Amino acid sequence: MSCFEDLSGEILMAIFEYMNVEDVWKIFFNMNSRLNSLVFDSRLRLAADISKIEKLNFNQFCLSLININFSNIFTLILSNHYNRYPQIRLFLLQTNFNIFQSLHSLTLIDINHDELLEIAKQIKQLPFLNYFHINTHEIFRDKELSNVTYALLNQSNIRVSILSFHEKLQWHETETISSCNTEVLSLDFINADRLFSLLPNCPRLRSLSVTLDSRNSLSKLTTENISSSTAFNAFTQITCLRLCFRPFDVSTLDRLLNSVPSVRRCSIETLVYSTDYIRSTFWTLLLQQLPLLERIRLVVRGWFVLKAGNNTNDEKFDETSVIDSYRYDQYWLNRAYKHIFNCHIESSTAVLEIR
Repeated sequence: MSCFEDLSGEILMAIFEYMNVEDVWKIFFNMNSRLNSLVFDSRLRLAADISKIEKLNFNQFCLSLININFSNIFTLILSNHYNRYPQIRLFLLQTNFNIFQSLHSLTLIDINHDELLEIAKQIKQLPFLNYFHINTHEIFRDKELSNVTYALLNQSNIRVSILSFHEKLQWHETETISSCNTEVLSLDFINADRLFSLLPNCPRLRSLSVTLDSRNSLSKLTTENISSSTAFNAFTQITCLRLCFRPFDVSTLDRLLNSVPSVRRCSIETLVYSTDYIRSTFWTLLLQQLPLLERIRLVVRGWFVLKAGNNTNDEKFDETSVIDSYRYDQYWLNRAYKHIFNCHIESSTAVLEIR
């Protein structure tokens, strides 16, 4: 009988880990002593998605979370969604993140500046925190944004960082990111020069997902400065690259690809301004800088296509010839994962998709 109970207990605990902690407590807590012991078993890895809790139930749930079962929380999600109450601020008023010593994953949605700085201090004390995702639509002042960026990138215990700001990432030029142990990094709105100054401080980085911000980017430097900076680091530890790049700039893209020669999986989405940049010859020559490349996903949009009847011979766009240049090229057949080649016209925009 005890063997059966142990087996059924393990099955129930596995089910609990697929449920939100609020549902686990509502359904199973106080049914009997056996279920109570399973609900609070220290081996459990429970997910607490507080972002969906209504305001009327929020305080009561937080008290239960803090007083009863904080040691089992593996994933925590909080949200200041614009049409809801200031959940993260209320949560901070009632507790401290330091008590969640088993926490591995933390997601904070629509967080503001003061909350972010406070939490950045507290999570340094969480030894098992591995995944950190923040999203904000608040527009920070330059100094605030610099302080936040520096605080988040200087988290020595984080391995997966997803930083989604409403504006370009920045930090004080005099500050050095010294304790970044991130292995998977996703950044929105960072310009190329700041990205290149950040990468040398991420020695463990193996997967990079970035949306390049064209403001104050390398494309605006003088030709002399670009040619004088040809000596750059090669970040051979990076094997996976996802790049969203608008507007298109050949020199910046060329430098970025040259700096990641060990990339095996690559996804690029961009907006081009010339038909030369949408054909296979250009991308084949460019991506040959990645000798270990195994998989490619490429999405190219071009708004150079004129409306029907207004095209000149030089500007006429032929979807079939563009697709055929990829479909019958052995380089792309070897690397496009599912061999899906598609090109179509949306209004006056051409869209090429390869994956």
